[in-house]
Amino acid sequence: MSQKFPFGDIATLGTAPPEMSYPGLSPQLLARTRQLWSVRGLDFDDAWRRAIRQMPGFRALPRIDDTATSAQVDLVFLFDQGLIWVKAIHAAARRGYDHGVPGLDPAQWHGLAALSARLTEQMTALRMLALTDLPLPAMQIARSVSEDVDMLLVLLVRRKLAARFIACRTVEEASSFWRRHIAGGRAFRALTEKLYEIGLDYSPDTDYGRWRKDVLANLGAAVHSNALAMPGTDRQPGVHLGNDNSLHFATFRIHELCAYAQLIKPDLVEALTRAATEPPESDPQAGLAAPLSAIVVNQIQSLSQPAPAPSAGGATRH
Repeated sequence: MSQKFPFGDIATLGTAPPEMSYPGLSPQLLARTRQLWSVRGLDFDDAWRRAIRQMPGFRALPRIDDTATSAQVDLVFLFDQGLIWVKAIHAAARRGYDHGVPGLDPAQWHGLAALSARLTEQMTALRMLALTDLPLPAMQIARSVSEDVDMLLVLLVRRKLAARFIACRTVEEASSFWRRHIAGGRAFRALTEKLYEIGLDYSPDTDYGRWRKDVLANLGAAVHSNALAMPGTDRQPGVHLGNDNSLHFATFRIHELCAYAQLIKPDLVEALTRAATEPPESDPQAGLAAPLSAIVVNQIQSLSQPAPAPSAGGATRH
């Protein structure tokens, strides 16, 4: 976030409703979210406490009095909604793998469980960094989130690649797999081929492609050491996105993950539904994964544009 957030601004009770941790949250966004959960028979308060309130390093947002909009608070709220979904995906994927649930290959269930666990840790860390005004490490993690989203989607459409991924047993094998199949945008290019088949053109020469390239280049400035990004110094315009933008990009990519996973084959939502019910013993967190997919997609329209960055180029994101 663009404001400085000193430690200990707000400490909420474990039994307080979620909205108490987001002072200044848009009432319309909160009401819409509660409605989306309620119509599907889901307990938003309980799920939020389990996934967000109990996360390592949880902090409520401080009240921001010098802003004319709720956009920054809304962004964190939407980010947290995505994190609840990612945690539910992990629980469902574990069940899918452990019980051999049909719908995905064992290697795909395994890869989904592993990558959703990574995403959970990365998003947890990114949230902490965004609330303590540490933009450089936030940018590094936002880039990793984006790469893992691409990788997860590719494992869904390329079963043999999923098998190669889980077959990696050493650091050298994992590094080789990454260089050959993921690094340099390779995973996203494989994904765009599948999206093109269903009428979505995200090739490099589109507005989206150029915007994505610019964002990742800026995020890369934090990953690769350079004199322009020294902590504690004035950064040149365009060198970093700032915490708002890192959080926005990560939230946007989780929205893309959710949306694209429902467009490509195999049918992830159907597989997640099976994983939550086969065998019949209930798992509340795994049971959230399928219905939350519809909620996360519905919230795409609520993701406000962050403050303009010199590199954004005015591209349309959706």
